[in-house]
This record gives sequence, C-alpha cells and structure tokens, in this order.
Amino acid sequence: MNTLFGVKFTPMSEQELLSTLSSDPPPSGFGVRSVFTANVDHIVNLQGNGKFMAAYLSSWAVTADGAPVYLYAKLIGAKIPCRITGADLFSKLMQKLSPEQARCFFVASEIRVAQNLVSHLVSRGFSCDSVGFDVPPFGFESDKIYSSDLANRIREHRTTHLFMGVGAPKSELWVYVHRGELGDCYALCVGAALDFFAGEKRRAPVWMQTFGLEWVWRLLHEPGRLFRRYLINSWAFLAAIGRDLMARVR
Repeated sequence: MNTLFGVKFTPMSEQELLSTLSSDPPPSGFGVRSVFTANVDHIVNLQGNGKFMAAYLSSWAVTADGAPVYLYAKLIGAKIPCRITGADLFSKLMQKLSPEQARCFFVASEIRVAQNLVSHLVSRGFSCDSVGFDVPPFGFESDKIYSSDLANRIREHRTTHLFMGVGAPKSELWVYVHRGELGDCYALCVGAALDFFAGEKRRAPVWMQTFGLEWVWRLLHEPGRLFRRYLINSWAFLAAIGRDLMARVR
C-alpha cells in the first residue's frame, strides 16, 4: 500500500529512482514521464484543485518530499521506502547525468540561475547545444502562444530531462497541460531546488533538514512570500489527513 491522499507514491528508493532517471532513456513514443515531489503545500492544494489532482494522477513518479508527509506515511504503514526531497533529487541527479546520454532543459525563475546551471553542466563535459533554458515572464502559464512556443522549443531541443523551477502548482500544471507537446522526456518539477543548486538561494543547514525544519529556514528568508503558505494554509494538511483516514476506514 503506497497510496496517500488519493495519490500513488513511488515504491522506488532514492538510489533506484536516480539510477532510472540517469541511466534509462525516456522510452520513445510514451511522452512525458513527470516526477513530482509532494510536500505539505502540494497535499493542501490537491484537496481543492481538480486540475492539480489530475496532473498528479498522470505523473510517472511521486515522492514524499515534506517531512510531515513522510511521517504520516510511516505512521499508517505505507510502503514508501524513504523521504526524497526535490532539492536532494535534483542535486544528486545533476552529478549523475551523462553528457553522452542527457539533453537538459531548465525552466528557471531567474537568468542567473539558468546560466549557473548551464555552466555547471558544460564544466562536466556537456556541449553547449545539449543544454537549453528559458526564464519565462510572470504569468507565462496563461499565455497560450508563449507556452506553446516554449513547449515546442523543449521538444525540438530533443530534451531528455526537463527541470521546472517556477514553483508549485504552476510547474506541475504547465507540464500536465502541455504534456502532448513536450515529446519523450523526464519532467522533474523541483521548485527552489534549481535556485539552491545554482547558489542563488541558501538551503537550510543539514540539521534542520534532518529534523524537518527546513520550512522554518525558508520562512525566515522569504517571509513575505511564504508566511501564508506555512503559517495559515498548512493547517489544512490536518484536514487532508482526516479525510484520508476516513477514506481508509470506508
């Protein structure tokens, strides 16, 4: 049993997931294999956002990112082997991708983030034409022309690994809406992981990550943007747990 909140979580360990993502090319003709990393904010959004739920249900792999999500999974005996955060998954995958196999495309929040990520891969032996990126304007997800052009660029790049770093649920919904245009690729929606890896934002100290307190670090550094998410909206996670438990009883 590895279904929580109506969503099936991957039974793969972090190493198994990394091995598949780095070594197994996305199968031809099967389209996008999306990878979502579920945190408390995602679970809250899933409760009232049917399109977001549809995106999750269409995903190839879902991991337990948030410490409360993973703790709840363990408490009810779900067969989820470990907590896999988007930041950890992205960081480790960036070190494992092969220049001979991977063609990466980054959709980033800032130009510096994208440039730093490209520079890192080039320093590892990737050719400049094997790495693409875009820094879309605010509201791009509602611009059909811009979004269609971006999806076409990603497909024409022959992208094997698409990394979305423009926040949730925007990243997940955009991949879902344009899944028929993107071609065969892995699409990892990992939010701030791109900013952390590029050095534009500082990730919480390891001890805070270990004890599930990374949200406190992020709140202290971005109070204006994250106050409502962490201190108000997150309480709805308890209601989501209640509904999930009731569904199991029924």
